[in-house]
Amino acid sequence: MLAVSGCAAFSRQGAAHQRVVNGRLLTQQGVDALQRGDIERAESLLAKAKKSCPVDVQTRSQYAEALHRKGDIDGAIVEMKEAIRISGDDAALMVRLGRIYYLAGRFPEANEQAQLAISKYPRHAEAWLLAGELAERQGNWKDAEASYLRCASYAEDLPPVHIRLARTQRHLSQPDRSLASLTRAERAYPQGEAPIELLVEQGYTCQAAGRYEAACNYLIAAMEKGAPTPELMSRLAQCELAAGRIARAEWALRQTLSMDPQNVRGREIAAEIPLARQRMEQTLRR
Repeated sequence: MLAVSGCAAFSRQGAAHQRVVNGRLLTQQGVDALQRGDIERAESLLAKAKKSCPVDVQTRSQYAEALHRKGDIDGAIVEMKEAIRISGDDAALMVRLGRIYYLAGRFPEANEQAQLAISKYPRHAEAWLLAGELAERQGNWKDAEASYLRCASYAEDLPPVHIRLARTQRHLSQPDRSLASLTRAERAYPQGEAPIELLVEQGYTCQAAGRYEAACNYLIAAMEKGAPTPELMSRLAQCELAAGRIARAEWALRQTLSMDPQNVRGREIAAEIPLARQRMEQTLRR
């Protein structure tokens, strides 16, 4: 009887081990499908993996990702909460849950999750980044700056943080500090490979600092990397005009109004150009 019961126990252990192995294999296949963008297959594989090994943190969290990318926000939240519980409050998963709330427009819950993560892991950079983005979205630039500064202090290799920090400093009328933050961000990229987000913020900050020609150069570089927009083109017209380059301002204005005839900044510049030309003529006559 002892021999039989021992064999039965060994058999159960072997079956349990095999379920774990199968679950991990299915999880890896599901992750591979996610990376390829095959969301339906990823969800199917990860659902099977969860049945094989319901207490595996990676399986639960990746299943939540698949559901989120499929658009099942409530399902993703349930699975991510369970992954967090099983993991014992893993910091990265807590922040990821906050991101899911944020992307779904559920900002109070996103903020609650960010603050919970910060309270448990006060040195976790991604938690501070999420808190900063939430504060920035509310126009609370002071709190956003404080959060981004904390984030940057814990993760100096995150150049997007310095771009966001620069944006908050510009809104706080601190263009010199903003330019310093942008310089730190720029150093993280090989020459000529700065992202559009960085070039745009450099343009806006130079404009705020009264460095209009530099602002024009950055805005042009940004539009060369991506399609021109009425916002960028109207900013370019504004900076060209402030730099005293009226012909260039007129060209940028025409491009702006061709894309958006009702553009508010464009119409303001259209009214300013004749006055600027008149002032220039008066100066030349003197």
